[in-house]
Amino acid sequence: MKVGGAGLAVVLLATACASGAPTEAVPPLAMKVRALHAQGQRLLERGERELATAAFEDARQLAESLDDRAGMAQALNGLGAVAALEGNAAEATELHQRALPLAEQVGRPDLLADTLAQLGTALQLSGRTDQAKSRYEQALSLVRQAADRDRESVLLNNMGLIQKRAGQVREAEASFQAALSINQALGNSHSQAANLVNLGLIAEEAGRLEEARRRYEAALALDKAVENRDSIAADLANLARIAEAQNHKDVALAYAKRAYWSYRALGETTRALAELNHALALSRSQGRQVDAKQLQNELDTLQDSGPSSLAAPP
Repeated sequence: MKVGGAGLAVVLLATACASGAPTEAVPPLAMKVRALHAQGQRLLERGERELATAAFEDARQLAESLDDRAGMAQALNGLGAVAALEGNAAEATELHQRALPLAEQVGRPDLLADTLAQLGTALQLSGRTDQAKSRYEQALSLVRQAADRDRESVLLNNMGLIQKRAGQVREAEASFQAALSINQALGNSHSQAANLVNLGLIAEEAGRLEEARRRYEAALALDKAVENRDSIAADLANLARIAEAQNHKDVALAYAKRAYWSYRALGETTRALAELNHALALSRSQGRQVDAKQLQNELDTLQDSGPSSLAAPP
């Protein structure tokens, strides 16, 4: 599972039965479709979105040549997952909508549930929450029938976000906690971290700052353990904000600097500059002239050289 904008979880279907039942003999080219999809998943988990797109596109073309509708649906879902993680909600929606009739045709409940879940995510990113909720409810029914706890946790997390947006805070907190309990039982570190962040946001908005801090610290530890770089940077930014709210400005400054470094290394220009400005403001408020001068010089350099100076290394 990957986590996109606003805490949304994006689930990728396992490839064990991409082209039929897991126990049947699989021809070489159909096996290659599976291998390409698995490669795309691994690349996406490492944040290699461009390479993941290439692998999913190769899988799609090969699956089309074989009339492998399950493989085609999975490839389209993979491409949609990349689009969702990049914030391209319209493209993600279109790709998952193309995958949906294929998933329905092959009679695979797991593939259908996955497609509905990912379509729901894309719709949610588009702000079409009622449609997203409907897709999630369809998918939840399927995964619960199959006792698929992994996918259930993803759907509960995303349903919680819809509930939170609707002002149903208690229901949202219950959904996030239920998802966290499942992921703790399954040992899913990526997913636990996403649930903890969403619980932390609820606690922060309710003014329960110490609880929020504990949630964010736990999420950071999990994200570092699995080297989820995008989430590490966001966790550090969350902790900087909480430390400042608790009037621990020295701690907030340290976290803001680390968040800046992380976002800079990822080439996330806007977020890197936001954290750099945050760190600069914190250093000035504490009268830390050496820090403020260093951070101001770095800000001036970055602004003079433009966004290319923050480009992630190849």
